[in-house]
Amino acid sequence: MLAEFQIGDTVGDYEIVGVLGRGGMGKVFQVRNRLSDRVDAMKVILPGHEGDPDVANRFLREIKLLAGLEHPNIATLRTALQAGDRILMVMEFVDGANLQDKLGGGPLPLAEAVDCARQVLRALAFAHARGVIHRDVKPPNILMTASGLVKLTDFGIARSIGGDGTLTGAGMAIGSLSYMSPEQVQGGTADARSDLYSLGVTLYEAVTGRRPFEGDNAYAVMHAQLAGEPVPPSQWNPAIPSGLDALILKAMARAPEQRFSTAAEFDNALAAFGTGELATATIPSRPAAGFDPEALARLETNLRPALGPIARHLVTKTARACTSLEQLRQRLAEQIPDPSAREAFLRSCKTGTTPAMPPPPAAAGTAPQWDPAVIETLKRKLAAYLGPIAPVMVARQMRSARTIGELYQTLAAEIPSERDRKAFLGSAQG
Repeated sequence: MLAEFQIGDTVGDYEIVGVLGRGGMGKVFQVRNRLSDRVDAMKVILPGHEGDPDVANRFLREIKLLAGLEHPNIATLRTALQAGDRILMVMEFVDGANLQDKLGGGPLPLAEAVDCARQVLRALAFAHARGVIHRDVKPPNILMTASGLVKLTDFGIARSIGGDGTLTGAGMAIGSLSYMSPEQVQGGTADARSDLYSLGVTLYEAVTGRRPFEGDNAYAVMHAQLAGEPVPPSQWNPAIPSGLDALILKAMARAPEQRFSTAAEFDNALAAFGTGELATATIPSRPAAGFDPEALARLETNLRPALGPIARHLVTKTARACTSLEQLRQRLAEQIPDPSAREAFLRSCKTGTTPAMPPPPAAAGTAPQWDPAVIETLKRKLAAYLGPIAPVMVARQMRSARTIGELYQTLAAEIPSERDRKAFLGSAQG
């Protein structure tokens, strides 16, 4: 067995000056080029794994893939060299922290999280256009510098579309479990949409500080990924706009065809959220100044029958712009579309009782008798644009809509992209 490299060792023109990281099969050293004095990163296979043909093939594959991926948001391959019986990979040294370490201090500010995701999406768009699927997008593989530059790294299990397919056996799950797409969990083929799913999970964690699927063991996590539904991110962070909520859940849709089809499409959707708006949206560490937390909690309880789970977000957001409790009540009432529900909300604020579900408007006579088949079709159509949150939104808007046309119009307003909104409304005619 070959001896492990140590700090102070010299390999060719490189002197090992530190250790940057270690994985199950490899180790990354900080090295200095003795001729140019440039600091780089050198990745090696750990002793004991050099003789494993699968590990060796994976390492060579990463070198060859990276050689064709020169992009500002991808850690650059400097060179590859052979030292005795070892093959070494020398890459640019990224002076920063990985996303996993940054999340150790809690969620990122929304503007920073979205900017990070967009930079990763540009890297993925570049790689996908060249037939490369990363297959292991996750916080440890995303490096962030102090200046805000993001680099995607570790293409160790990446796959080249149209390759010989001999890197992994059929039916073998590849990737890191918590970030793997359902098709990867089942051992299926991962395409570009699998990378977008993994980034969706990563963005979810970046804005909430927690993963969407958790469990006591690997089986519980896999079961949740294949059968469960993620809690909307705004349930953990009420500062998240509903549109961003929908985009994250769309990226994480269980069926690949319901996700974004390309990294560019996902990037363009995120671009709709201006950095100015997101820069002021942070997790509230305390209730809005001047308001009793119990009073805000009662408002949320009274608002929930009319608007559903979004009530918490609306109370928190609206309270920031109000100077009195009465002003806050009126502002919240203005956001309830149904007159009867609005009156019930204001009445409950005065009496201290929680309103029941509002009756249908008097002019409507009786509540609409929705055709279950039509509603199921509507949910499937909306899921193509909003992902798993679609059934929740349909159920919420059914409470106040009087006709199927009005229901379509109300739901269309939840779709961030104008083009997608038009397509959704157009499908109502079909």
